[in-house]
This record gives sequence, C-alpha cells and structure tokens, in this order.
Amino acid sequence: MTSLSRHLTISLAASLICFFLLQAALAGMEMRNLTEDSVISRLEDDMEAVLTMLSIQPDEKMVVDWEHIPAIFMRPLSGHYFQIQRGKQIIRSRSQWDSVLPVQEAGVFRAVEGPVNQRLLILSRSYVLHGETILLTVAEDTSELEATSRYFQKRLLALSLGVLLLLLVIQAWVIRRGLKPLSGVRRELQQLERGETEKLRQPVPAEITPLVEEVNRLLMVLQHRLLRSRNAMGNLSHALKTPLTVMFQILERRQDDRDCVQLLEQAQRIEGHINRELSRAKTAGQSPGGIWLQPEQDVRDLVSTLEAVHHRQSINIELKIAAITAVSADREDMMELIGNLIDNACKWARGRVLLEIYQRSGLYIIIEDDGPGMKPEELLPALERGMRMDEAKQGHGLGLAIVQEIVNAYNGRVDLGRSDALGGLKISVFFPPPRAD
Repeated sequence: MTSLSRHLTISLAASLICFFLLQAALAGMEMRNLTEDSVISRLEDDMEAVLTMLSIQPDEKMVVDWEHIPAIFMRPLSGHYFQIQRGKQIIRSRSQWDSVLPVQEAGVFRAVEGPVNQRLLILSRSYVLHGETILLTVAEDTSELEATSRYFQKRLLALSLGVLLLLLVIQAWVIRRGLKPLSGVRRELQQLERGETEKLRQPVPAEITPLVEEVNRLLMVLQHRLLRSRNAMGNLSHALKTPLTVMFQILERRQDDRDCVQLLEQAQRIEGHINRELSRAKTAGQSPGGIWLQPEQDVRDLVSTLEAVHHRQSINIELKIAAITAVSADREDMMELIGNLIDNACKWARGRVLLEIYQRSGLYIIIEDDGPGMKPEELLPALERGMRMDEAKQGHGLGLAIVQEIVNAYNGRVDLGRSDALGGLKISVFFPPPRAD
C-alpha cells in the first residue's frame, strides 16, 4: 500500500536535491566565467603595457624597454608571462626562464600546461606595428584561482546540503502535521468498530471533509437498512406464525392419515427454514456502531424469563457472571445467542443448567447441563443447519446452528464437549476482542 506521507516526502526531496545540484553547478560555472573574464581583462591590460614598451629599430629588430616592464614579468616563474613573435624573432619575458609559450595564432587558450606544471590562461592577438605584423601573447597562472573556485564550490555544496537536510526535516514535520487529522479519523474508525461511537466527528481539512461525510452517510444507511431488515423480518415472523400454528394443529389431529403426517413434516421444515433465515437476517455481526451496554443486567433478565418458561421441567439455571464492561457487539445478537444456548440446555437437562460469562482477552460464554450429553461423533453435526439429535424433543434443531452463524459473524469460536461438573453437554463460545489497529 502506497504511503501518502512517504510519496510526498520522496517527491519533494527529489525536487530539492535536483534544485540544489543545479544551483551548485550553475554557481560553479558562473564563478569560473567571472574568474576567466577577470583574468582576461587583466591580460588585456598587461598586453597594452607590453605594447607601449615595444619598438622596432631601423634594422627591423624588435626592442623592449625592459626598465619599464612590470616587475611581475621579470621575476622567474612568477606565473605571469608574455611572448612577442615576429617571423622567426621571439622575445620572451624573463619570468618564462627557458620555456616557450606554445601558441602560434591569435585566440584564448585555457588550461595550457606551463612552466613547473602551471595551468595557464593564454591570450594571444595580432598587431601591426610600424607596418609590421607581430603576435603578442600574454599568459597568467590560474592554478590558485581554480583552487579557490573549487574551495568555494565545496563550501557552497556543503551549505546547500545543510540547507537541504533542514528543509527535509521541516518538510517531514509539515507533512506529519498536515496529515495528523487522518490519524484522528483512524482512531475514530477503531472506536466505531468497537462500538464506542456512532459516527465520525473528527475535524478534518476541507479536502477530506467529503470523504468523512460519505462515511457517516454510509454508516447511517447501514444502520437504517439493518433496522428495516429486522422490522421486516419481525413482521414476517408474526404474519407466518398464526397460519403455521393452525396448520400444525389441524395436521397433528390427523396423525392416522399418512398424507397429513408427510404434510406435517414438510410444514415443520418450512418453519425451520423461516426461523433460520429470520435469525440470519437479524444478525448484525461486526457492523459499525454495535455495542452491548448492560450485558450483566440483560443476561439476568433473560435467565429469569427462561426459568419461567421452563418451570414445568423444574430446571434450575445457575448464573456465574463477572463484572463485565460494555461489549463491542450488537445487543440483539448476543441475546439471541445466549437465549438459544439456554433454551437448548433446558430442553436436554434433567434439572440443572450452569451459565458462566466472563471477559479475559475477549468474551467467554460457557453453558453446561446435566443431560445425557452427546457422543463424540455427534458433536460436529450438531452445529449444522437443521440437525436434530432427538426427534422426540420439541423444536427443529436450529438453536446451535443459529449460535454458530452468530459466532461466525463475529469471527468467534464454538467448542462442544462433555461437562466435567454436570456430566452433560458443555458449549464454550469465545468472541475475540476488537482489533486495536
């Protein structure tokens, strides 16, 4: 997954690096050009000074007034040189010592190797003096200037690097600060998943506001759809309950008729399918905003109600429930699940049912009875749709299947086994805690 912060950081860092590299290159080129222009201007002045000291004798020999030549041209290997060439006659500055400037034409010559490995910038021009054409060449050692230029470029590059790092740090801080509202939205989404809030309220920049509004609108639509679905399923259940009850009464009175017995079985299957689909439609699962605020009070009320329903069987329902905080689950789902577990246990129990609920890195619901229990090979089929372990018992075997569907909706787990305390069936349900990230 592409990180927006990383993408912005890399893009801006690449832009800054290219800018500073280009700036350093252009600054270096400009400095070299300015240095070269300054040296050439100085060489032109030297050339004028040498020309004023040059004369041609009647015997056509060139003569230089050495007494008035600048002292820099008189000191050996000073880095400043001139050379005058007229035909085969060559006059060299005394600073050249025994070397000769390798120039035979007019022009500007750069990085020419001079005496003692000096790097010379040479300016050479043709002049007509007393009707005679001469080639005047002046040169200057630019080694120190080039070293100074390189030092300046290194300092500029180091300074640019420091500024670049500072800008990158500022950029990272600005990006992190700019994207901080998204972290708040992420935390609210986690709270939404845990059922601690119903919609997003985090103030966000104008660019992100439409996204937050759409998420809130979607949450409202989902809640309304779930409510409408439950209401519609409840209405359908009530609408079908009376006709099916009448059909059962009529068919059960005619047990001697084989066709009526078959019709009764088919009607029972229809009722089973209806109950199963109604239960699935009412299951909210891990939909946003679901929270069970008062689990302890609700379970105690449910146990009291079911004890009254099964009072004829003299069933004693023992409840062990620890102090439970709000549970991140839909209340109707949890009441449906626990109700099915207790009802199933009461149908098979001889007299005792034990229900235990506690929280420990998740929610645990354990129910045991003192009934006959199940054989190992019967445990897995008991969770399948419509499976009944005993046709003599009232119901359609949907209780545990409904439990399984609700648990699956919350990514939980159901385990069946034998109760060590009561000897009957033991059903353990575990709901993992909501994700923290």
